[in-house]
Amino acid sequence: MAIPRTYAIVALALAGQISAPGQALKADELRERAKAGRTTRVSISLKAEGEWTPGQPPGSKAEAPPKPMALKVETSLEYAEKLLSVDDNGVPSRSARRIGRAAVAVNGEVRPFALALRPELTTLVADRREQGVTVFSPAGPLSRRELELIQGPGDSLTLAGLLPIKAVGKGDRWTVSDSFARSISGYDALASNTLEATLESIDAETARIALVGDVRGASLGGEGSMALHGTAVFDRAGGFVRQLKVERAEVRKAGQVENGLDMKSSLDVRQQTADAPPELADDAIKGLEVPIDPAFERLTLDLPGGRAGAEVDRDWHIAWDDDRRVVLKRLDHGELVAQCNISKGPEAGRGRHQDPSQFRDDIRKALGGRFVQFLGAGEVEGAPPGEFRYKVAAQGREGDVGVIWYYYLIADAEGAQLLATFTLGEAQSKSFGDQDMRLIESIRWGVRKPQPDR
Repeated sequence: MAIPRTYAIVALALAGQISAPGQALKADELRERAKAGRTTRVSISLKAEGEWTPGQPPGSKAEAPPKPMALKVETSLEYAEKLLSVDDNGVPSRSARRIGRAAVAVNGEVRPFALALRPELTTLVADRREQGVTVFSPAGPLSRRELELIQGPGDSLTLAGLLPIKAVGKGDRWTVSDSFARSISGYDALASNTLEATLESIDAETARIALVGDVRGASLGGEGSMALHGTAVFDRAGGFVRQLKVERAEVRKAGQVENGLDMKSSLDVRQQTADAPPELADDAIKGLEVPIDPAFERLTLDLPGGRAGAEVDRDWHIAWDDDRRVVLKRLDHGELVAQCNISKGPEAGRGRHQDPSQFRDDIRKALGGRFVQFLGAGEVEGAPPGEFRYKVAAQGREGDVGVIWYYYLIADAEGAQLLATFTLGEAQSKSFGDQDMRLIESIRWGVRKPQPDR
């Protein structure tokens, strides 16, 4: 039951929590004071407009680079959030979320909730970690597109990083944490953070904070800089950031996965206390507060042809995707480790597949002068009954760089075929390990259908 405003002010005053005008606030007055079980309703919207440079299809040989194109994007995410755990400083570390709305509109073409997030995956877990917030579903793996829709800038678990770590008074300034700067910029790596907060005003219920500064960093290897200014409202009684509104202006170079862009955007994050929906009742989310199998964080991947799917870890990113091929790039802290091209092969007929010797000859011919030697070839063990998986490893050179290729011929019992090629530098072969086999072994025929937003 909410306390009437007058009584709330009296209660705060008796507790010694209201500072006189001009008096320094106690450090904990502008700190998150969360407890496990607290439930809030969160809304996050992002409106962006500007230019981006589209990518080219793999293998295309355009005479001139693509021209920048106008881009307008609006995203909307709403969820109920129940805290599962907090750290020793009272900052939320894990939560359960029930998605109410998740939608994106690109150049006016709306992709609504039903097309973007499968209904069975609308109860999620969010973990605040050193590198940022990780969101996953305990009901099954998300797709990359679903993940991008429900995990983005301004996550509610990162808002505490805006607040000061010592006592402040009106007009005092402080630099926000790097974790908060990463969150509202969307960068996964920071080069510099000069984003500064100022306590502008304070009353019995709220403290108003101004934000201004620049963040330089990179997203998936694409270096960028962002100028930001905005405001935040801290709820003194509740001990959390009630609202955050930030204007962002970004210029980013093309990276290994994403293309270059020049965008201006508005980020609006709001949260307020609320009753927990039935889906977040204690019995419904029991067990989610303890460590969960990392396999829950894997992502589903629809393969060309619409007849097979796979699962990949989050270091694989989609660089290109159409009906006949998908191109994945594996990144480690923004650096390219390997590329994987998966394409639809010709139909071979029930119980049949391409002849392995012909497959090897095709590889040798395709590599041409880059070829040095075959490192091995043979049928992959463990394929489900009726299916066929064959691997060829080759060594070669691209200029002065040693290269390793892993080629796979994959067929189901009906003769549908997939061709997969993994390309990596010899220097990356050790760190890459058996990632090719992990992806190939996860392929299942007849378990996925093309996503409606593809």
